[in-house]
Amino acid sequence: MLPSGYIESRTTFCTLAKKLGAELHAFPHEEQAPGASALSTDVACFGPVEADTIIVIASGTHGVEGYAGAACQQRFMQTFNANYANTGITYLLVHAVNPWGFLNDRRVTQEGIDLNRNFVDFPVAKKQSSGYGAYHPMLVSNYRPMPVGLWNEVRLMSGALGRERRQAMRAAITSGQYDYPDGLFFGGQGPARSRVVWEKIIDTCVGQRKRAFLLDLHSGLGKYGVGELISYLHEDSVDFRRMSGWFHGSLKSMADGSSVSAAVDGTLTAAFDRTVSGESYAIGLEFGTRSALSVLNAMRADQWYHNNAVSLSGKYREQVRRKMKNAFAPTDSGWHDLIIKRFDQVMGELVGGIAPSGG
Repeated sequence: MLPSGYIESRTTFCTLAKKLGAELHAFPHEEQAPGASALSTDVACFGPVEADTIIVIASGTHGVEGYAGAACQQRFMQTFNANYANTGITYLLVHAVNPWGFLNDRRVTQEGIDLNRNFVDFPVAKKQSSGYGAYHPMLVSNYRPMPVGLWNEVRLMSGALGRERRQAMRAAITSGQYDYPDGLFFGGQGPARSRVVWEKIIDTCVGQRKRAFLLDLHSGLGKYGVGELISYLHEDSVDFRRMSGWFHGSLKSMADGSSVSAAVDGTLTAAFDRTVSGESYAIGLEFGTRSALSVLNAMRADQWYHNNAVSLSGKYREQVRRKMKNAFAPTDSGWHDLIIKRFDQVMGELVGGIAPSGG
């Protein structure tokens, strides 16, 4: 089953890694308040330490999405001896890339940053084509829980009538914005602490490998329990075509509009390819949960609460946390079984494709 939260997840991760004799390291995050739970991104290295090929499996880039990612990492460790120990590959598991978000059931970092929009060169020039600003008042500023916010919701939904308008709205809202710190999908105005830690991990643990692959685990987009493989690359690129062959044509491109995700700036996967010196590949595995509207509304409620927490009672915080967990980490066993089955399938195809004897 899914872990109950960041603390349990971290404990289980470290316990399983130690039992398997993995090389385990903690990369502390220094931004937590005095007396708060110590936060770290933990990494466990399996297999031959100096293998030419390394596969990195990351969880919790979007904090609350760490429930699904951690469950997959636990599955990897539980089946390591049977499925992966003799492949000649180094495996690096990165637990809770954004531990603060995981601890607090939020997608964002402590700075309020969407980490998967943060891997850009700062300062970011204002994007003239960005349409987020047109939606920000309805999405966040004028948001109120129902029934008080009914008319605001009617105005917002009226702008999404028809497939083309809905797709345009999705792209404008989710692609990443750098002008509204109190808004959704805010990419920041400088590197987040979690980005700094991630870059240190990659520099320290990936090194000068001949071949490196990143599988970044996410949840919240797509059909319930379905795991979609997503690349930031165009479908006609050489690396996309190579990876698509490994996964029997199931890889989708956010750049070309075939994915459940709109095209996104500043992703972990694109940054990985830029950072690694050798042959590199990076994709996301996105597990579907609830409807797109339910997920978006959970995020809006979360942002509204944190923008106005000083004037709101504590009951709203627990309501918001429940909404976020329900949107990104369904607790029923059926969903868990679906994502684990898909993870096993993806890993089997990946190892078969990228292994030294593979293509």
